[in-house]
Amino acid sequence: MSDFKPAVALIMRSDDVIEKFNLKRVTIDTSFGPIHRCFEGYIYDVPVMLIYGRFNGQKTPPDDINFQQTIEAIKNKGITKVIATFVVGGINPEMPQGSVYVLGDLIGMSGYHIVWDKNKSFHNAEMFEPFCPELTKRVCDAAKKMNFPVKTDATYVSFYGWPRIETKGELKFFNKMGWDVVGQTCDPEATLAKLNQMCYAAVAVQVDDPNSRSNYIDGLGKKVHNPEYIESIRSCRERTKKIVLQFLKDYTDYDCKICKKMSRKNKDFREFPDKYYE
Repeated sequence: MSDFKPAVALIMRSDDVIEKFNLKRVTIDTSFGPIHRCFEGYIYDVPVMLIYGRFNGQKTPPDDINFQQTIEAIKNKGITKVIATFVVGGINPEMPQGSVYVLGDLIGMSGYHIVWDKNKSFHNAEMFEPFCPELTKRVCDAAKKMNFPVKTDATYVSFYGWPRIETKGELKFFNKMGWDVVGQTCDPEATLAKLNQMCYAAVAVQVDDPNSRSNYIDGLGKKVHNPEYIESIRSCRERTKKIVLQFLKDYTDYDCKICKKMSRKNKDFREFPDKYYE
């Protein structure tokens, strides 16, 4: 592992950023094995580590993604600030493909199993505010400089439901609740970041909505494709990339005292009297 000391970790897929800023590929050792999709270097004089997506090699279903390996790699480099990008599904039919969001809240609709060392004390992540307020504010400030609209304080529904995506009824329910976007990977990643006392902020871009999904279903078997959907996918990461780069261009370091206190040690689980086991 290199001696390079990044200030910020970026979880995103962007060949352009890697090539433009000449980021160097490195391997980070973790207790889950080495992670090879890490790149280090400077972006606008900010030392960063970019983790290329969430898959090691071949794309895998969400329940096979090793989120702990990613967060441990970040921790092993001494990084405490993380910007994550997501491609998501839309909930509100009035929000078009390509809509961009800075996340402000999180709804966890299902569980994610975390491998825990039973010889260590048990922790709960304090998720009342799942995203770091200070880091999120800075991302919002960067988003305000974009030439496209960005919805801030958006709510992400983490539908950890592989091998399927949401039903029509579920999307109607989510919309009725006032939630904004749906995906499968934010909850475990944000939770693990909190458990490790990291500042975590997230930007999401929408690739579909209930209307486009309905059109897609109608077109099955007719060899019909939706050019708008294809273009939306192509432009998604371009928009999140612009926000991340603006954030780094404006970046100044800071000491967050909130996220350092966002995990709770539950000693009661470790202090059950031995005499009751006799």
